[in-house]
Amino acid sequence: MEGLARQLAPLRLTRGGPGEQPLSVELGLAELLELGDPYAFDPAATWVQRPSRDRLRVRLGIRADGTPIELDLKESAQDGMGPHGLLIGATGSGKSELLRTLVLALAVTHPPNVLNFALIDFKGGATFAKLDRLPHTSAVITNLVDELPMVDRMADAINGELLRRQELLRAAGNFSSLRDYEKARAAGAPLAEVPTLFVVCDEFSELLSRRPDFIDTFVQIGRVGRSLGVHLLLASQRLDEGRLRGLDTHLSYRIGLRTLSDMDSRAALGVADAFSLPTAPGHGFLRFGTDPLTRFRAAYVSGVHSPSVAPVAKPDAGEPLGLAEYSTTYIAPKAEHEAAVVTPAEDPDAVGESLLDILVDRLAGQGAPAHQVWLPPLAESPTLDQLLGGLTADPVRGLRARRPDLNGRLRAVVGVVDRPLEQRRDPLVLDLGGAAGHVLVVGAPRAGKSTALRTIITSLALTHTPARCSSTAWTSAAARSARSAGSRTSPAWPAGRTSARYGAPSPRWSRCSPPGNAGSPSTTSTEWPPTGRCGPPAPSPTIRTATWCWSWTAG
Repeated sequence: MEGLARQLAPLRLTRGGPGEQPLSVELGLAELLELGDPYAFDPAATWVQRPSRDRLRVRLGIRADGTPIELDLKESAQDGMGPHGLLIGATGSGKSELLRTLVLALAVTHPPNVLNFALIDFKGGATFAKLDRLPHTSAVITNLVDELPMVDRMADAINGELLRRQELLRAAGNFSSLRDYEKARAAGAPLAEVPTLFVVCDEFSELLSRRPDFIDTFVQIGRVGRSLGVHLLLASQRLDEGRLRGLDTHLSYRIGLRTLSDMDSRAALGVADAFSLPTAPGHGFLRFGTDPLTRFRAAYVSGVHSPSVAPVAKPDAGEPLGLAEYSTTYIAPKAEHEAAVVTPAEDPDAVGESLLDILVDRLAGQGAPAHQVWLPPLAESPTLDQLLGGLTADPVRGLRARRPDLNGRLRAVVGVVDRPLEQRRDPLVLDLGGAAGHVLVVGAPRAGKSTALRTIITSLALTHTPARCSSTAWTSAAARSARSAGSRTSPAWPAGRTSARYGAPSPRWSRCSPPGNAGSPSTTSTEWPPTGRCGPPAPSPTIRTATWCWSWTAG
């Protein structure tokens, strides 16, 4: 007996029911992260300085023994699993929900000055709906399947971010990696914070089937993202290994939810186990390096929020066993948890806020907003007052632009230049001074030629006095309300006579006449300021003539 006692002494009983019991319960993210009441969640409580070990490490779900499973996005040199990974899951496996859980868990535990997101959904589903409100979000790009030309814009945006980070590290002191940059900053160097960028691309296989050349962008992230702090997670319903040429070696961790076939499971994980997973969403395997597969079930964020009934087990060495009174009756070990109640399937008609809605509301507007990697295309034209920095009423000069750099320089702001690679938009400025003062506007019917001419005339009128610049337009309604409009003529006026007269302006153009004086089709009428005020002849203005065939000639 003594020998048996010595053999049993080091052993400890673990608590809990059957090993599969924790995986039968749906667990909300708030319970997994131990946030308490999500309505009372304060980001300041979780956005604290984290030890290096916990940086970019986040709980994803629970293991078969009820303990949390974590995903560590740091590179292996920092004892992480990343920086790049793969997620495969068939329809109904919970792939989209897992992506939402992962992004929201990272947002809850990391402030936007530490981690940003670029979220891409090729098919334009609801995977990342509402996550654009997070202060961490640098880009949400969706519905590319219907707008394939936008894929090029996305490639420019991603490559532009890689170039921006490379230039930032070079200018800061030729740092070889973001990790070295952060070490210098921690040592007291006056350097700006550069958050890690986590790029998540859902339905990447579909993207590569439509645009195979986009693999080059993914490979570029795989090669240089590690040193630049750009991490990549690719997700799809199935995996075509042939499309991952040059990229598979960069994918250090892999997550497999239930797959459509054992071949898909083998392609993703190396084994067929994911094909046999339960049909309930969220069940999966995690593989990192040569470690064995880890079975887990992911937490959820999209269902109607209700308090969890299944607390998460905390790993420990167990408690010392006490002595029980001798009995011939079997004594079952105490369970770690109270009896867990299996959560019923989510009612699609249930009404209420989801955990995602609640936590996004609590996070929105907190912290500094992320640098915008993606600028949406110019679907709507900006207004002229936006381009001019707003307008102000000057008691002497009338309505004026707020941008002093444009006043009196014969420069007209007429539009916006879209630069997705540089991640910015610049004003389109026409410099009409000197030899550059000739502009030709060409376009098909209803292409916007008249709008372009009105914009040029109005832009000059808002940045110049009539003494400095006067616009003369043929049949242009835009000039009728412009304070600095010089003259206009009817289409009946012969083009040759009009051009000759406009080429040598008559001094009488600057004389006063009653407001509202209208000329006949064979004469030139003078447009006056709305106030009707008269004064001495103004100095000879610079004449810019717009003809009704949409050309400009310098006077």
